[in-house]
Amino acid sequence: MKRVLLLIATIMGLQSCSTEQKIVYWVNSIPQECKEGADKMQCLQVYKGESLDQAKWELLTVPIEGFTFEEGFFRKIEVSEKPLKDTPSLAYTLVRELEKIKDTRFDLQGEWLLSQMGDSTITAEAQPFLKLNVGEMKVNGSDSCNTLMGSIKTLTSKELVFGDVASTLMLCEKMEVADAFGAALKEVCSYELKDEQLLLFDQQGKALLTFKKK
Repeated sequence: MKRVLLLIATIMGLQSCSTEQKIVYWVNSIPQECKEGADKMQCLQVYKGESLDQAKWELLTVPIEGFTFEEGFFRKIEVSEKPLKDTPSLAYTLVRELEKIKDTRFDLQGEWLLSQMGDSTITAEAQPFLKLNVGEMKVNGSDSCNTLMGSIKTLTSKELVFGDVASTLMLCEKMEVADAFGAALKEVCSYELKDEQLLLFDQQGKALLTFKKK
């Protein structure tokens, strides 16, 4: 009798190990660089859950069969998870797409010309600009004298914080605009898109920089 029970338990265990599960995933609009062994690659950021607002992203280092990533959109999908034979790994297959939401952060993508700094209007004679690459979380541009390049540290639907921004070291005749622009970038904490303009604010909500799309 014990042997029969043990055999039944073993069979049930084997069946449970091969059980296919259907899980709801959110896929982030931006991939992230990751490592699989010694190789670097772009991996999906996924969240297992219903609510996008509560998403805590994890890296998925294997592909989802049948799924094509689309930058700039959050995708809610149903995925089949099936254990692979003789390995602890899972195989992922797309069952269906449930929802697709545009990531409004990508409205910042592109080149922006500075039109106002504080209360001062900026002219084309000495006009800084920023080029925002949301997908790679990078920024480059010019302070009207030197070339800028750096990272975007934080970007949500309201928050924008730049990381380290390096620049070339040229000296121009008029450095007032360049120096003030560099100082303002360090204070930026949030943003607003309004009437085809990009407004950047400090922690107190004061408008530091106003840009127009090129």
